[in-house]
Amino acid sequence: MNGRLTLKGKAHDVTVPMSLTQSGANGTAVGAFTLQRADFRIGDRECTDASLVAPEVQVRFRLALSGLRTP
Repeated sequence: MNGRLTLKGKAHDVTVPMSLTQSGANGTAVGAFTLQRADFRIGDRECTDASLVAPEVQVRFRLALSGLRTP
C-alpha cells in the first residue's frame, strides 16, 4: 500500500507492504515498514546520538478489521 504518513507535522510518502486475510465481514491486516527518525524529527532534541538510538525505526502492525464487504 502506498500513502502519505504525517508525524510531528512532517509528511513523507511511504510504501507499506502488508497482507490482508478476510473471513466474511472480518479480516486482519498485517505489515511492517521502516522509517528514518530524522525524516519526522523523532528524537531530534532528546536523542540525536545514533550510537544510542538507531536512526531507523521499524513499525510493525496487526489490525483487526470488521464490517468488510464480502467479495
